[in-house]
Amino acid sequence: MAPTSDRSNIKYSINVGELVGASSRALYFFMPTSYNYGMRPTSVDLRKRVVAARINDGQSMGEIAARFKMPKGTVQNILERYRDSGTVLPKPANSGRRPAFSGAALIKLEKDVLDHPDSTLEELRDRSGMMVSLVCIHKTLRKLGFTRKKKLYVRMNNNVRPSQRNAQHGAKD
Repeated sequence: MAPTSDRSNIKYSINVGELVGASSRALYFFMPTSYNYGMRPTSVDLRKRVVAARINDGQSMGEIAARFKMPKGTVQNILERYRDSGTVLPKPANSGRRPAFSGAALIKLEKDVLDHPDSTLEELRDRSGMMVSLVCIHKTLRKLGFTRKKKLYVRMNNNVRPSQRNAQHGAKD
C-alpha cells in the first residue's frame, strides 16, 4: 500500500489483488478516503443522500460511510440530527459571545457620552444601568469611535492623519 497525499485529502492506492478474500471491514479500511478536513459542514445534498441510503436502501452506517467515503461518526451525526429534528440541515454556526451593549443600550450609551463628554467610565456604567466591567465600557466606546482626550470623550476623525491633527492644534514636532 503506497500512501499518496495532497493538501485537501488523503488517498490510498492499493493493489486489487490484495483484496481477494478480504472481509467487508478490510474493504472499508482500504477504500480510498477523502475526508472533509476543516470546519465546513457536509453539504446538504450529501446529507440527504445519506438519509436516503439509510431509509430507502436500509444500509448500515458502516456501509453508508464506505459508500460516500466519509467517517462513520459523521454518518451517525447526520442520521441522529434527522431522527431528532427531522431535518438534515447543519446546525447554525456559533457566532461567538453576544455583546453586552447592543440595540437600545448601545444608542443610550452613545447619547450619554455625547451629552456628558467629561464622564468617567464608572459614571457611564452607573447611568447605563448595565452590570458590566469598566473594560467593557471602554471597549464599547472604542468600537463607537470615541477616544479619551484629556477630560473629554471625542469622536476620532479617521480622515485626518495624526501629523495633520498636530499641525491643526499648533503642536510642534
